[in-house]
Amino acid sequence: MHLAIGAIFIAAISFVYSKRVVHDWSITYVTSNRGLNQTARQGVGVNNQFPLPVVEATIGDVLVLNVHNALDQPTTLHSHGMFQRGTTYYDGAAMATECAIAPGSNFTYEFRLEQSGTYWIHGHKNSQNFDGLRTPFVIRDPDDPYKSDGEYLLAVEDWWPVNFNTTFAALTDPAGQSNPFASPPNLLVNGMPDAPVLDFEPGKTYRIRLVSMMSLPLFEFAIDDHDLQIIEVDGEITKPKTVKVVRLAPAQRVSVLVKAKPSRKSNYFYHITMFGDFLPPIPGVFPSKEDGIIGYSPKSPFYRTDVIASEPFDEISMESIDGPELVPDRGLYFNATSGFLPDGVSYESFNLVTFREPNVPSLFTALTESISLNPIAYGPQTNAHVLQLGEVIEMLFWSATTLSHPLHLHGHTFQVIERGPINDTMGAARRRVPEGAFPLKRDTILVHSGEYVVVRFKADNPGVWLMHCHFDWHMALGLNMVFIEAPSEIPKRIKVPQSVKDQCKQLGIKTSGNVVGNQSYNYDGAPNLPHLAFDAPAA
Repeated sequence: MHLAIGAIFIAAISFVYSKRVVHDWSITYVTSNRGLNQTARQGVGVNNQFPLPVVEATIGDVLVLNVHNALDQPTTLHSHGMFQRGTTYYDGAAMATECAIAPGSNFTYEFRLEQSGTYWIHGHKNSQNFDGLRTPFVIRDPDDPYKSDGEYLLAVEDWWPVNFNTTFAALTDPAGQSNPFASPPNLLVNGMPDAPVLDFEPGKTYRIRLVSMMSLPLFEFAIDDHDLQIIEVDGEITKPKTVKVVRLAPAQRVSVLVKAKPSRKSNYFYHITMFGDFLPPIPGVFPSKEDGIIGYSPKSPFYRTDVIASEPFDEISMESIDGPELVPDRGLYFNATSGFLPDGVSYESFNLVTFREPNVPSLFTALTESISLNPIAYGPQTNAHVLQLGEVIEMLFWSATTLSHPLHLHGHTFQVIERGPINDTMGAARRRVPEGAFPLKRDTILVHSGEYVVVRFKADNPGVWLMHCHFDWHMALGLNMVFIEAPSEIPKRIKVPQSVKDQCKQLGIKTSGNVVGNQSYNYDGAPNLPHLAFDAPAA
């Protein structure tokens, strides 16, 4: 009885001191060169401007995003890293958890922030993330175990001289005569072409939040003659680890603590390097580097060095602050590979099934109880996997192609258990978390070309959750699938607001039934493609 009263009291205190963080966003086309030496082109911004407003809140607050879609196409917003417990319909995953926001209409995302850390919000329809619909999202915790004297945010993104549709047309050219890298990307930091000055006071400790809002390249962050102490990865607090450089793939986030020098005798440079070993180098253009200033005194000289640290991010050597290694109940194998359709175009896939959106959002199929337990009800191209409540899932990611993949799971973080090269038949190069360690948790893992990675998560969040590659090109090419988590629990826990159903009505989309809205297993008319072939069709 005392425990129950205490729990109610704590919840009441949290409610009293929480606030509503309200943003009014009109999602608009914006024509801009983003301050770069290039021709202005059309992108997708908010309130007719770039960069988008940064969203900041405190754990326990209620975030309210009032959205007007001023585009001529549907749109959604995904709060990347939010678990959305009980509110899967606000996840922003169009045609998985909800219908998109119809052109000319209004929609409100409203949910309580039960997590703290570093996140971001981005478009999740029509690859609008690539065209600029993205912004950092920081949720602070007054009881954060790591304290600092000051804080900086560095959100890094790539900006291409052409829009997504132009690059995608090159990717899907059956003749293979178009080069999607003909117009390489530029680097922006906090939405600008120049990195901001970070002022340091001697002896103080600063938290720097790093956010990768990239659509394709990786980036590295390093400060000359300063150590970086990692304390947060993808919203999860970690045990501290000291490094010289932090590497992030698209969608990943890392917080570091930096101890300032004891005197003002020198200023220093920090370096943000945009690169990708899976992208062709272009001399003088890509990779590219932006240098910023760590300022101690305008009167002091700069520390000079020709060496900039560079190394992969090592999840296996890191630990979260809680959570012993999960014991799996079953395993799933996901081969992130490419192949050809009969039209000669190469697409991406998990296990040679390339994703296509269903005709009815998968959440509404999960709420159709007579068919919700059978994966085929969600359609052959959603690659749906049904999970039982509470089971621990081990996923083996496999990339045997020349492509790397930052794989992101909605609604969860997962433990990173093991990784190694796929051609290591004896296991000599395999790296695994030590026995008794608390494996690092994150929501996006980079699987390198020729590598496998093993992760685990507990299915404790009933709902519908996408898993996909966070390279925008790869997601559009079909490297996507959906988990239907605890479908027998979804009708008990998920009550879809009328406003969500109204968006479907405006778009002429059904809100019950299987992949095409039938109340049976008849899915005639559903997207239904052949499995990808490893070889291109004969000319």
